[in-house]
Amino acid sequence: MASIKKRKSTFSVIYWYLDNAGERKQKWDTLETKKEAKQRKAFVEYYQEKYGYVIVPLEEQFARQIDESKKELDSTDEDITLCDFLKIFVNLYGTSKWSPSTFSSKVGTIENYINPLIGDWKLNEITTKKLSAYYNDLLSVPEVPRANRKATGRCVQPANIKKIHDIIRCALNQAIRWEYIDTNKRNPASLATLPKVPKVKRKVWSVDTFREAIQQSDDDLLTICMHLAFSCSMRIGEITGLTWEDVIIDEQSIATNNARVIINKELSRVNAQAMQKLKEKDIIKIFPTQKPHCTTRLVLKTPKTETSNRTVWLPKTVAELLVQYQKDQKELQEFLGDAYNNYNLVIALENGNPVESRIVRDRFQKLCEQNGYEKVVFHSLRHLSTGYKLKMTNGDVKSVQGDTGHAEAEMVTDVYSEIIDEDRRYNAQKMDEQFYSTLNHDSEMQPQNEEVQPESNGLSDSDMELLQLLKSLTPEMKAMLLKQSASK
Repeated sequence: MASIKKRKSTFSVIYWYLDNAGERKQKWDTLETKKEAKQRKAFVEYYQEKYGYVIVPLEEQFARQIDESKKELDSTDEDITLCDFLKIFVNLYGTSKWSPSTFSSKVGTIENYINPLIGDWKLNEITTKKLSAYYNDLLSVPEVPRANRKATGRCVQPANIKKIHDIIRCALNQAIRWEYIDTNKRNPASLATLPKVPKVKRKVWSVDTFREAIQQSDDDLLTICMHLAFSCSMRIGEITGLTWEDVIIDEQSIATNNARVIINKELSRVNAQAMQKLKEKDIIKIFPTQKPHCTTRLVLKTPKTETSNRTVWLPKTVAELLVQYQKDQKELQEFLGDAYNNYNLVIALENGNPVESRIVRDRFQKLCEQNGYEKVVFHSLRHLSTGYKLKMTNGDVKSVQGDTGHAEAEMVTDVYSEIIDEDRRYNAQKMDEQFYSTLNHDSEMQPQNEEVQPESNGLSDSDMELLQLLKSLTPEMKAMLLKQSASK
């Protein structure tokens, strides 16, 4: 973070950077007014968040971005509204922190639910009470339909209100850091009351249903996607973004159980304007658009989190299925020649073009309908995979987390805790069979609080006492007694 210090009639922006030797140095930039200092401070933090701890160049080198920021700063600090500040927040923070898909999603949320309803609130007049009332009022606001979608008629759901709250809380945190709000004040969003988000348990097939489904499927593309989701715990975007150079299925690797997939990208559809705004950040490849004047683009991009970059080893059977699938794909490519668009994608249409996730989801739903299976979403196969691996490894959370790519181990144990409940039910059943069944039997055979007397079998009292004594001897003493008796 940079800071501002007043020095007589001027203001200095102070920040740290690393020199060529890697030593930490301090830099002071002097400006004439507090407004200029705040602008410089915001730019310094934006630049270092994007490029690391380096000396920040003058704003003239980024004239277009700075001109936009200066236009947004026309309001005085006391009069700036939430709407005006969110423009600055998106331009400085959003462009450096968010991926293209996240950027377009959050900007859409701001334009649909924040600016129209509370955008005219003065930044310094926002309180926890007002935000709590706003979140409650959102429950009666109709949802804005997505592009090219029909209105559902539903109102904003609690889960979406949580996302709106996350944007406001983050923005107000930055407002405090950039000194638009008194730095001694608490973020008013931090203690706001949100509607309770109901927990909805995701429907997941049993392993037997999955086994039957992959045998019934006659769609090779869908079948391979299902195998990768189950065996490798992959997300749908990771499956459709997989390229052949990251699939290691040569004969030696399969023979040594070292066949594997390297997950380092995903297929996604992103807003073209957001992608340009972020200067194609995180974008690996942009596929040609199939329609003129299309506002979105299909791209290969880096995964959403660092832990999503991972290697997952393939079961031998799945590796052999991929070998045959690759062979069939190459034969089709040779047959079509130039008509095949070779992007080296594992999951591709008949002409080589990428397969959007909705296509896989639609084919999966068709498989459910045709065979009368319980309707579940394709992503539930990843849940099934995680639960199956947890049981198979007797709860080895870390190894399963390595396959799923979750950033936190708690995600594995929390989301998939139903398999633990299943084992707990089995534990109760075993306890009943092995303990309580015998306890009930014993209580029926003997009166309570009565000492059990051994049967006499016609022996005298002295003989019975001797028998009891012999029973109390240790095995070693019994062996010694028998040995002495045999020698006499």
